[in-house]
Amino acid sequence: MGIKYSRFMVFSVAVALNLYAEESFSLKKQTLEESIKQIAQKSNMPYVADGKLLKGKSSRDINNVVCVQNALNKVLEGSGLKAVIKNQTILIVEKEKEISKLEKKNKSGNDLGEVNILANENDGSVETGYLVKELKQVGPWGAKSLQDTPYSMSVMSSDLIENTLASEVDQLYRKNPIVDTAESMGYWGAPTASIRGFAARNQAIDGMSISADPAGNLEEVERVEIMNGLTGFMYGSGNVGGLVNYVLKRPTYKRLTNLTVGNYGGDSYFAHLDVGNRIDDEGKFAFRINASYQDGGTIYDHQNIEKSLISGVLDWNINDDLLLQFDASHREYKLEGLNLGISIESSYYPSAKIFDIDSINAPSWGYSETDSDRYGVKLTYNINENFTLRSRYLHKVDDLKFRAAYARFEDYGWDVWTYAMAPREIISDAGYLYLDSSFETGDIQHKLTMGASGDFNENKWNSVNANYDWGDSSGLTYDELLNYPKTDSPSTGFKYKKSESDNINIIIGDDITFNEHWSALIGFNYTKMKTKNYNTDGSISSEYDKSELTPTLSFVYKPFEDLTTYISYMEGLEEGSVVASRYSNAGEVLEPLRSKQYEIGAKYSFNENLLLSSALFRIEKPNEFSDEAVPQPKYVQDGEEVHQGLELTLTGKVTDNLTLMLGGTIMDLSIEDASSKELEGKKPTNAASKMAKVYAEYTLPSFNALTFTAGAYYVGKKYANTDNSFYIPSSTTFDAGLRYKTKIDKYKTTFNLNVTNLTDKKYWSSVDYLGAPRAIMYSMKMEF
Repeated sequence: MGIKYSRFMVFSVAVALNLYAEESFSLKKQTLEESIKQIAQKSNMPYVADGKLLKGKSSRDINNVVCVQNALNKVLEGSGLKAVIKNQTILIVEKEKEISKLEKKNKSGNDLGEVNILANENDGSVETGYLVKELKQVGPWGAKSLQDTPYSMSVMSSDLIENTLASEVDQLYRKNPIVDTAESMGYWGAPTASIRGFAARNQAIDGMSISADPAGNLEEVERVEIMNGLTGFMYGSGNVGGLVNYVLKRPTYKRLTNLTVGNYGGDSYFAHLDVGNRIDDEGKFAFRINASYQDGGTIYDHQNIEKSLISGVLDWNINDDLLLQFDASHREYKLEGLNLGISIESSYYPSAKIFDIDSINAPSWGYSETDSDRYGVKLTYNINENFTLRSRYLHKVDDLKFRAAYARFEDYGWDVWTYAMAPREIISDAGYLYLDSSFETGDIQHKLTMGASGDFNENKWNSVNANYDWGDSSGLTYDELLNYPKTDSPSTGFKYKKSESDNINIIIGDDITFNEHWSALIGFNYTKMKTKNYNTDGSISSEYDKSELTPTLSFVYKPFEDLTTYISYMEGLEEGSVVASRYSNAGEVLEPLRSKQYEIGAKYSFNENLLLSSALFRIEKPNEFSDEAVPQPKYVQDGEEVHQGLELTLTGKVTDNLTLMLGGTIMDLSIEDASSKELEGKKPTNAASKMAKVYAEYTLPSFNALTFTAGAYYVGKKYANTDNSFYIPSSTTFDAGLRYKTKIDKYKTTFNLNVTNLTDKKYWSSVDYLGAPRAIMYSMKMEF
């Protein structure tokens, strides 16, 4: 299969190089109307514009600008106008006005009907340098401008996902300048982000926090929105470092048929079909379907991945003011041969160079398997010009199977612990209901939002839940580790409800605009956290029921249009631990962890497609840990974990041919106000205090069908234990690639080649997982 596919790719590239690439535009300085007319004629599309908007305006020179949309953006710079392409028609509208519908006829007499004009039609595209300007869902605040949102946020768009061949979300974390990877691979195949030094285990789909893994397939994801820092007001408990929000793809209202085939490294080949269109001429109904399949050996020896997805969404525009949206998906995921998680118990921390990074460094019988079904519905109802109702519901069921080996590296050899889990089921429900009301008090404008959100999770286990085996594993050699016998999954018992948890949030927030320079976001969230754990006979083994009120307060000052500054304060909650049985205070329910965040930030738009963001922050979180007492330790809360630092990012088009996504983080991490002198002043574990990353794309001016890509990623050292006697060293890795755009017959075709970890560097990505070896990935995408 691999040889045949490689021959096919070589043949395709050879054919493509002899065909013509995507057309480019070069125009002299002239009237704006004449420039638009020439672009429309060359692209063979009609245009619609009010002559009054164009009167007296001129355009700038442009040279070898690729893509119709990009050429229009260039000639319209500084005009106060923008171009939106819908149904193969160019629409010129005022930039400051959000126009939702247009009913006109173009000069050729074709009826355009009711055309949805989406302000973010080109948001996050390769033509804008992957810069996303409009956020889809900032919790209860809803959609907001990225520049004017008083939080530190970054967005990874679908074009970036496609062009970098990101099959897993950790490959996006790798490129994001202010996000690290806390775990190379989570238990169920979902890598965990480290944001501001905290593991961001909670994630969201379309703005709804959900505990089950949502990130199995990026093929159905339009964008990944990452909010840094506390998100308590937006998403409730459990989000101290930040939150990762996966925004699903929506219908396109025009014909879309994209087929991508390729290889994610090793023998792991994939195919992805993305189709969408309106169903009827009026555009009342529209759909989007994504289907993908991946199979084969990965970049690691003795590891195979197989995953499939079918995902569909449907829009029903019931009338001009009422939109009902449906979505559903089925996903199957199986990873055979899990990478080894390593605990270091030796007198020294081993160098990554002693390991074979091309190997999983574990017995080959480990696996993780997840089957998921998800469906949801969303309603948006513009009741009148003052009131809007927003509602969303999501239901997800995950069936999980798992078997793995963990190891301790000690001076005298390896210790191994094997674990085989009986099939489990996680049932997750999430939703929100918000009412927005717009009104004025004097000259002050308000958008008041009231409502509730929640996520509810039920875990079903087998009464004989798992088989564990320490066995006679002490002092094993490396070969004995790799050949350690497997532990079989339990085959007896019955399924019962092991636990259930509720996270309910009642919110009120006011988005206030005082004038063109000053605004504020003020809100309160009453959070109720409730958890119950059950024995096999249905009795309660432990429970947790706590409620807290947390505020958020942000002030925004815009001295001029392109600069936004802000100061914000937010509080957030996490559940206090239910102490495990190995501690002397087993069963004790610790107090909720109430964290605080202070942030000052600024965002500056150099131009329409280049944004600089910066933020100074301080997070104070109560610290939980084992006091290591003898003969039996106690699990306690003591002191605060303080993370404070500076974030800086630059995203977008630096020139017509150069795209950059760069930035970094410098943090001071410490444990403060601890009663234990041994703990006071120590650094938190598995958190890098320094990061600096740059990802760049350069399109050749003389041959704009060809783009070169490159990345360099520095992550500082991380302490591996609480007394800071061990640490993993800093690492710098590199990526490189190229992209070629052409046409085969009449179909736009893009060839991609990406190489990650170009130098095949051996390094620790976290305190218990090794970094991935070099991977060579390639793809071909055709747009029909």
